[in-house]
Amino acid sequence: MTASVRVDDCLSKQNGHLFIEKCDAIDLVREYGSPIFVLSEDQIRRNVRKFQESFRKGWPDGPVKVLPAAKANWLSAVQRILADEGCGCDIYSPGELSVALASGFEPHLISVNGVPKDASHIYNSLKSGARITIDSVEEVDVIEKAARELNRKAYVRLRLKPVISGFTDSSNFVAEGLVPTDIAAMAYKGGLSYDYVIKIAPKIMKMENVELVGFHQHHGRHHASTRYWEEQMKAFAGEIGRVCRALGGYQPKEIDIGGGFAIPRDPFNAATDYTEPVQLAALYTISKALKALGTTGRYKVLAKLIDTIVMKPNQTPAPEIAAYAEACTGTLRRELPKQGIKTEGLMLQVEPGRAMHGNTGVHLSTVTNIKRMTSPIRWNIVVVDTTEFWFTGGRYEHHLHDYVFANKMDAEMKDKADIIGRSCYGDRLMPTVPIPDVEVGDVFAMFDTGAYQEVSMSNFNAMPRPATVLVTGDRASVVRKAETEDDVFQRDVIPDHLKNNISETDGKISA
Repeated sequence: MTASVRVDDCLSKQNGHLFIEKCDAIDLVREYGSPIFVLSEDQIRRNVRKFQESFRKGWPDGPVKVLPAAKANWLSAVQRILADEGCGCDIYSPGELSVALASGFEPHLISVNGVPKDASHIYNSLKSGARITIDSVEEVDVIEKAARELNRKAYVRLRLKPVISGFTDSSNFVAEGLVPTDIAAMAYKGGLSYDYVIKIAPKIMKMENVELVGFHQHHGRHHASTRYWEEQMKAFAGEIGRVCRALGGYQPKEIDIGGGFAIPRDPFNAATDYTEPVQLAALYTISKALKALGTTGRYKVLAKLIDTIVMKPNQTPAPEIAAYAEACTGTLRRELPKQGIKTEGLMLQVEPGRAMHGNTGVHLSTVTNIKRMTSPIRWNIVVVDTTEFWFTGGRYEHHLHDYVFANKMDAEMKDKADIIGRSCYGDRLMPTVPIPDVEVGDVFAMFDTGAYQEVSMSNFNAMPRPATVLVTGDRASVVRKAETEDDVFQRDVIPDHLKNNISETDGKISA
């Protein structure tokens, strides 16, 4: 069996090598070093256009705007590409606001989300002309005060928290897989319950310098199915109707459905095997029972059991963007009129994060060491020069990425191994996955690292973070420089009382 991977527009195999657009992954490592994050500009643009075309087709009633989530990938170059494609921007933090403004997004299409927002963030957002999504009662008075002092109108949306009572399948956000999605969504911090909305909405409607322009919701990526989105939109429409009736027939000008769409290969929570506790309990019980065979006999049996353990990335493709768009727009167009909400002229906004960026990224690293245990059990370890601490977002979400050895795509998968990172943690990037004949110097490629990965890196073990390269056709450019050791320590400050015993010339402690 040779390496098998479901490729996107930006990935291909040529002469046994992985190509990202028209760039050989091996050449990229030679030129820019290892490890590196690689992003495809063309894939970003293709993803934007798929969202725009699909949602506009399904929503002829009014304008459609795609506001990609900056938190998923806030690199300046990436944000400029999105602005160039006519997108808006979903931002969370003051830093993301700064990037969005510098990138050229139209201010009224910058969606300021998140809880909590401090006063300075609210002031700067209003000053820039951005939309604010109210997500806490405490924000309302700050917004009114800022609008009055700045002598400008504040345009706000209320973030609702509709209960997705029609979707009780298990939530992928919970690794144990035992929590119904409707309960998991209710437990999340974002959004305002109906009681809070009714407490503050009438107050907002009376404010001279604050205008309520619509509603927002975001539940995130609990499930990959389109049915999850149908139930979300049904619940959202119902909650909008309930609030609007309480406000005497208010009609929104815009609604924002948030994000949480899966990416095609969908590594989300794929590392979680829900049968694992049972398997481990069985292995433990068998192990205890085998003690009667003595050490040699026990390991002989256990070795055969352990040899059966092989992990593979998710093999079921997620729905296409067009399918998600059809589910969302079709449900809203059906359900909103039932609630007395007019869809004609109503702006629809969508805030994809992982689905916009995930499949635009590939992480390349190099095999530095191979360890093979043959007795008393068989176990292989392939060490690469990257680390799980540069995939914090993915580790938090229990990702199991599709992967290839970029210089051996035609090689037969003959064995299995743990792919291990370089930190002092266990750093088990890929647990017991199929491998070809691997050698030191081979290039290991992890797919779907464009969202929440590079932007969540840390400096654990004082490791300088790697560079990011943007590929555009056959061209490649560094869009984030690799850190140096000096960069890692540049924020450190030594108090005066600790300086006396350190030589400034060689950094060594003096006698």
